[in-house]
Amino acid sequence: MTNLEIFLDRVSVDFGLVRVLHHLSLSVRGSEHFAVVGDNGAGKTTLLRLLVGELWPSQRSGGERWYHVFGERSASPIEARTHMRLVTPTMADWYQRHDIRVPVWEVICAGLFNTPFLYQEPSEQQRIKAQTLGLEMGLEHVLDRPMRAISTGQAKRALLARALIAEPKLLAVDELTQGLDRQGQWQLLDALSRIAATGRTRLVVSGHGLLPVPEEVTGRIYLHHGHLVDVLPGTRPKALVLPDKKRTVTKASPVVHVDSCTVVLEGHSALKDIDWTVQAGQRWAVLGANGSGKSTLLQLITGYRRAWPGGEVSWFGHPGLENLTTVRSRIGILAPWIGERIEPDALCRDVLLSGFCAGLGVHRGLTKKEIAQMESLVDAWGMHSWLDKPFHAFSYGQVRQVMLARSVVHGPEFLVLDEPFSGLDQVWQERMALLLSNWIGQGRTLVMATHSPELMDDLLTHGIFLCMGQIGLIDTWPHIRVSDQYHRLFRTRA
Repeated sequence: MTNLEIFLDRVSVDFGLVRVLHHLSLSVRGSEHFAVVGDNGAGKTTLLRLLVGELWPSQRSGGERWYHVFGERSASPIEARTHMRLVTPTMADWYQRHDIRVPVWEVICAGLFNTPFLYQEPSEQQRIKAQTLGLEMGLEHVLDRPMRAISTGQAKRALLARALIAEPKLLAVDELTQGLDRQGQWQLLDALSRIAATGRTRLVVSGHGLLPVPEEVTGRIYLHHGHLVDVLPGTRPKALVLPDKKRTVTKASPVVHVDSCTVVLEGHSALKDIDWTVQAGQRWAVLGANGSGKSTLLQLITGYRRAWPGGEVSWFGHPGLENLTTVRSRIGILAPWIGERIEPDALCRDVLLSGFCAGLGVHRGLTKKEIAQMESLVDAWGMHSWLDKPFHAFSYGQVRQVMLARSVVHGPEFLVLDEPFSGLDQVWQERMALLLSNWIGQGRTLVMATHSPELMDDLLTHGIFLCMGQIGLIDTWPHIRVSDQYHRLFRTRA
C-alpha cells in the first residue's frame, strides 16, 4: 500500500462562496485503513472526492495537496487517479438518470478501464473476472439485466464490484452500507475484509458514528462542519416547532387498490400477480430483501409503472384509468427515481416549490397561498437558511430532507416513501421519524419501503413482505413483527 500515499496540508474546499472543508491537514499512508465519520453535512463526501482527485483545493486557502505514486511526488492527481476508485450513492443515480441499458456484468467489467461502460470488446478473461466478482457480491440473478432494472442495493454492490475489479491501490466508498439489506451488508463487509487482508488495497470508507466497517478498518478521521476534530461533539439540529397532531377521522375507503398486477422490466417479471388494497388512514411497511420488488411496487401505486394487460390500479375509489396529474396532486412521493432527475444547480427554494407542480425544480403560476405554505413548512422544519443554496452544496442526508419536504409541501393525503431513512445519521434519522410522525399523526395514509422499520415501529399498522416479486406475507403490523419472515430479514449477525 505504500505505492500510493496522499498528503493534505492546510487544504480547504469551496463550493462557490461556501467553504465546505476548512484547513485540513492529514496523510493517508502506511498500511492503515480509515473510516471517515461525521454527521450529515460534515463534509465526508467532499473529503473523499478531494482525496481521489475529483476536487481541487481552494486557491484562496493557500493549502497544498500532493501524492506519492511509486515514490514519485506530484501535485497533480492525474497519475494517482489511475490507481484509485470512488463509489458514491450518486453513481447509481447516474445510471438510472441516463436510462442506460448496459447489463450489470458490463458495468463491472468497465471498471478495468474506469469508464461508465465498455468502449471495446472485453477479453474472455476480463468477462470471467467481472462475472466472478458479481457472484461474490451476490448478484448471480441480475448479471445480465440492465443497471436500470435492478434495485438500489444491487446497484450499490455492482458499483463496488466495478471498483474492485481494477484492484486499486485505494478504494474510497461513500456511505458504505447505505441501501443494503442486512444480508447485503454482510456480503459487502466480508468482501471488503478479504480485500483488506491482501494488503494490496487501502480502504477509506465514510459513514456515521454507528457505521459497521470491516474489522481491518482501524483508523478514524472525524469531521464536524468541515473541520477535523479529535472527538465528534454531541450536537443536535435546531429544535423543531411542529404543529399539534390533529388526527382526522377517515372513512374506511380505499386509497389505492392493486388488482392482479404484473410488472415486467427488461423481460423479467419484477412483480407477479399482486393483489393489495390500502385503506385511508392505514400505515404500511413494504419489506423484503434487495431486488424483491419494493421500489417497483411503489412506482406502480404512484403511476410511474404500468401493469401488464389484465392488471389494474385504481386510486381513491375510482375504478379504471385515472388522470395521473390529478392523482399525483393528492400523493406525496419521496423516492430515488424522483430525486435523481433534479439538476444539481437547482436551488432548494425551487425544488420545494416544484412540489406544487408536475416539474422537478420548475414552478409556474403559483399563488401567494402556495408560496406561504412552503415558507411555513420551511420555518417549522428549520430549513430557512437552506432556501437559496443549490442542491450540489447539500450533503446526501440534507438532500433527503429537502425531498421529504417537497413531497409534503402541497398537503397530500397519501404519502409514499422509498427508504426515507437511507443516508441519514442517527440524529437525522430521529429528526426524520419525528417529522413523519407529526405528518402521519394528522390522519394521513402511508406506504413506506424500508430497511429500518424500527424507526417507525409505533406508527405502522400493516405490513407486506415481497419475495422475488410476489407477496410472501401480508398482515397487521403486530403479526408482521413476530413473523419468521421479519426475523430472517432483520436478524443480527451471529
